[in-house]
Amino acid sequence: MINKCIESWKAIRGDGCTAVPDLTYGDCCQQHDRDYRTHRNENGERITKAEADKRLYDCMKRAGKTPIMGTHIIPLVYFIGVKLFGGKFWKQYEEPNVCE
Repeated sequence: MINKCIESWKAIRGDGCTAVPDLTYGDCCQQHDRDYRTHRNENGERITKAEADKRLYDCMKRAGKTPIMGTHIIPLVYFIGVKLFGGKFWKQYEEPNVCE
């Protein structure tokens, strides 16, 4: 069951950073889309919206190409954005069946 879930998670292609530029964070945005659509991480473990949003922030901090702006400011702005406006997308996949 978990292997099927992990395969399904990896196969999901999101739309990137919805309504904002992906910049150098495309992989992070794809991970976030997968987290939202399955309510699970890449290991098949259930996660909360808060955990998914934190994973986006952490990934963006690691992927940032410029000091301060790319590793702190932009990730923080995107993190605040998903905190404020991501709820409807999280709820859209309230009963994900990808891993069930």
